[in-house]
Amino acid sequence: MHRINRRLNCIALCGLLLAGCRGAAALPASANRPFMGWTSWDNEALRQPGHGEDWLTASQVIQQSDAMHRLLQKYGYRRINLDSGWASGIDGYGRPAADKRKFPRGIRQVAMIVHHNGQLLGLYWNPGINDEMWKNNPLIARTHIHIRDICVRPRAKANAFGEYKIDYSKPGAQEYVNSIVRQWARWGVDFIKLDGIAPGSDSPGRTIDDRPDIRAWGKAIDAVKRKIWLEISWAINRQYLQDFQPMANGWRVDGDVDLYGPKLTGWEQIRRRFTDVPPWSALAGPGRGWNDLDSLLVGNGSADGLTDDERQTAMTFWSICCAPLYTGDDLTHLDTFGLKLLTNRALIAIDQAGRPAHLLLGGGKLETWYAPEPDGTFTAAVFNLHDKMTVSAVIHRADLGVQGTIKARDLWRNTVVTANGPITTVLKPHACAIYRISLDTSRPKGH
Repeated sequence: MHRINRRLNCIALCGLLLAGCRGAAALPASANRPFMGWTSWDNEALRQPGHGEDWLTASQVIQQSDAMHRLLQKYGYRRINLDSGWASGIDGYGRPAADKRKFPRGIRQVAMIVHHNGQLLGLYWNPGINDEMWKNNPLIARTHIHIRDICVRPRAKANAFGEYKIDYSKPGAQEYVNSIVRQWARWGVDFIKLDGIAPGSDSPGRTIDDRPDIRAWGKAIDAVKRKIWLEISWAINRQYLQDFQPMANGWRVDGDVDLYGPKLTGWEQIRRRFTDVPPWSALAGPGRGWNDLDSLLVGNGSADGLTDDERQTAMTFWSICCAPLYTGDDLTHLDTFGLKLLTNRALIAIDQAGRPAHLLLGGGKLETWYAPEPDGTFTAAVFNLHDKMTVSAVIHRADLGVQGTIKARDLWRNTVVTANGPITTVLKPHACAIYRISLDTSRPKGH
């Protein structure tokens, strides 16, 4: 901790200089492509000694930031997102305060180190008023209105976790959300994840409705002079997506990928995405936002709870779906194969191109997914979802709408196949193959 304090002191002394030098570089990249980064939650959800919510500390965040800077940043990974567990208590205006035990010098100082590494910082929160805010009933910053004055009466749930719902028709309601976002912007926050959002998040129908909250947070973000990405979680009801899209840059389409056990995740958590994603594929893209499949847990070897084939399948599926690529692995313990997966430039390029793939054939056991790319090529991937059966997978040109001889580059093996017929490959259970396909326009010598 003394080393971190010295580092914070050094950066704090030149904070104004750093801000002046970086300028717009400290702001998020455009939401026209999915974000890439890291989240704290998966190691907080891991049921192993030394993990749980106490795992999240300033020291851990800085270690992860440094590891990202060293190993992943040149591939596009830039976001360091703190999930639930960073906050404890409230300040004098009812705004969430950092846990002083975990973040003794607050979030702003950690943000300075993250920014110094050329990265962006994110925070997690739930919409509404929690019990401590209600009990203390402080004034809202820059108003003469108290917290209880902005709550729905009789009490209604603010989100899928509970809490007190805000009535945005009341004076002070928007001002309260503005005060949080304004403070976070001063801290250097570049990303906000709001959780338990409904309709959705296991809340049937419209018994809980957070659409007014998302509009309020969106307005608050628009009002500050900082570009902040707004992500909503944990499983949005697709019927209401059009109401969330104007404000949100991304949205979770499924439940948590975590096992909440001795492993980070498992195959069933990955397989479920193949069932749930198809109705969402056409809804994401540049200018619309991104389908969030949750964190990508492929970098910590056996601790991920997946075989190597399953890890490769997860990386492939997240990439062709153009989902945000953010891992919850411990970046200080990436294994060789996991690092190879996370840094495959061809897969990252497909993800960042922002053309989500669609299910072309299959549905449940052997699936082909397909996307036209901006450069006129095609991406096609086949997945063997059988639990025990090795299969011969075939990609027919006619299914892709392609005629003539084609070149197909296997993006994992980095080999090229030229074919005037189908592309075939043998896949073990839970394995996959992915190809970048183009027409073969070459001509023999002398022609």
